[in-house]
Formats: sequence, structure tokens, C-alpha cells
Amino acid sequence: MAGWYLLYCKRGQIARAQEHLQRQNVTCFVPMIETEKLVGAKVKRVAEPLFPNYLFLKFDPEIIHTTTISATRGVSHFVRFGSTLARVPEQVVAALQNSPAIPEHSPALLQVGESVVITEGIFEGMSAIYQETDGETRSILLLNLLNKTVTRSIENDAFSKASSQPAQPE
Repeated sequence: MAGWYLLYCKRGQIARAQEHLQRQNVTCFVPMIETEKLVGAKVKRVAEPLFPNYLFLKFDPEIIHTTTISATRGVSHFVRFGSTLARVPEQVVAALQNSPAIPEHSPALLQVGESVVITEGIFEGMSAIYQETDGETRSILLLNLLNKTVTRSIENDAFSKASSQPAQPE
């Protein structure tokens, strides 16, 4: 009986795996998210996988054997619980298919020197100044602690823009 399964693909080869699997009459689905990225000097909206390197497949293991799928170009392995393939409930896949591309908060739109307010963690409620990104999920902020300016790396979802005016560290 056909069902939805989860497949892990080799890094950067999800499109290749999807193309080859569709040629084998396997239904594939990759949930996408809309994000803003700094490309060169411009901010661009791009769509990227919600779950990088993961591909949802609908097939019947009685008709298409799992080794055939595992041997497909770009495929790494099936997600399993022990020796059992991880089966994804139909409702979960339907919900992902029916939801629009989810916009993601991106600090790439912040300019150096902009004021932000920390919304989580031990510095919650404190004002800070945005300095730069620190990888894909963190940013470097300047904080004023006991009349001393301190630099800290903080998760991107742990702060929000305070105002549109540049600020100076106190």
C-alpha cells in the first residue's frame, strides 16, 4: 500500500534526486520557505527547502523496492526507526502541501548601527546595536553592561528591530 516516507538526500543534490525519482514514477514533495538573503549588495527573496536535504516520497514498497530508491542518484538513505522506514502521516504531508511558502524573519535587512531589542534569554528586554551576521542563525550585537560596551553573538530569532534610526552604544 502506498504511503509517504522520508528520504535524506546528499548535500545540494535534492533537485537531482527528485528529478530521477519522478522518472521512476515516485511522487516527491519538498516543502519550501521564503527567505531574504543578501546576495552581493542586494537583498533578494529566495525560496529554499524548509527541511534541507529531506524529501517526502509517496510510493508503494511492494511495487518499487526501497533499494531501487536508495540507489538513485542524489539519494543518501531513508529515515528509519531501527529497521523500520519512517512513515509520515498523510495529514502532515497534506498540511505542508496546503500551507503557503512561510516567510522567515531575516536579520539581513538590518543595517549596521540599528537599534534592536533582545526578546529572549538572559538579556531579554535590553536594547542593543546590530553589528553584523554571525553565520546563518546568529548575529553580533553590542550591549551596554555596567557602562561597558560588550559584543555578544545572539540567535537571530532572539531579537527584533527597535526603531529605524541608527543608535550609538551608550
